[in-house]
Amino acid sequence: MEGLKFICNEPAVLYGKMLVVADLHLGVEKSIFGSIQMDFFEKVKERLFRVIDETECEEVMILGDVKHDIPGMAYAEKKKLRKFIDELRSRVNVVIVMGNHDGGIREIVNGVEVHGASGVIKGSVSFSHGHAWPSERMMKADWLVVAHNHPCVEFVDKLGYRRVEKVWVVGEIDERKVGMKFEEFNRKMRFVVMPAFSELVGGMIFNSSERKLLGPLFRNEMFKLDEAEISLVNGVKLGRLKEVKG
Repeated sequence: MEGLKFICNEPAVLYGKMLVVADLHLGVEKSIFGSIQMDFFEKVKERLFRVIDETECEEVMILGDVKHDIPGMAYAEKKKLRKFIDELRSRVNVVIVMGNHDGGIREIVNGVEVHGASGVIKGSVSFSHGHAWPSERMMKADWLVVAHNHPCVEFVDKLGYRRVEKVWVVGEIDERKVGMKFEEFNRKMRFVVMPAFSELVGGMIFNSSERKLLGPLFRNEMFKLDEAEISLVNGVKLGRLKEVKG
C-alpha cells in the first residue's frame, strides 16, 4: 500500500519509521467499572511498547481519542495520562492528532507535537481522526487515514451465535461526492479506516444494513464503502464490504 504496512495481530499501521495507532480511550474503564484502574494503562503501554520494539519505529502517532472522558479528566486521571505519555516519549517521538474525546489534551501532555481536528500531512499521507472535515490541502495527498468509527464486522452462525471482529477498511474516494465539498483534491486518493487500539471500546458494524457511521466523511458518503476491501487484524482478507455477510 505504498508505504503503509498493517501490523499483524495489532490494530496499528507503520508508515516509514512512524507507527500509527488510534482510539486508545485511556480511562474508558471508569465508565465500565466505575473507577480508573492503573493496570489498564499498563496493559495498553505494554502492548504499544511491544509493537514499538517489533517494528523498531522512531515515532508514534496517536490518531485521536487518546483519552476517553469528554471534555476533561480528573486530576488523578490526568496524572496517569501524563505518566503514560512521558514513558512513551522516553522511547519514541510522539505525535497526537486530536479526536473528539481529546479536549484539553494540550494542557495535559508535555513535549508532544499536537495537531487539531483537521489532521496533519506526513509525506504522501493525510492523517485525520475523522470526526471533523480534513482540510482541502489534506485531500491532495495519495492516502487519507482516519479512525473514529472503530470499524468491525459481525458474523452470525446458523445457531444465532454472534461474533464481532475488528477490521481494516481500505478503498477509494467517491470523486463526485468529494468534488461537491472540495474544489481541489486528488481524484486517485485512497482511504484507510483504522480499528480501535483499545480492547474495551465497542465499534461500528460496517457490514450491517442499518449502519449509521460517524463523522462528516461518512455522513456525506465521501468513500466508495461497499467496494472497500476488508481485512481482519490478523491479516485475513475478507473481500469487498458488500460481500462480507453477517
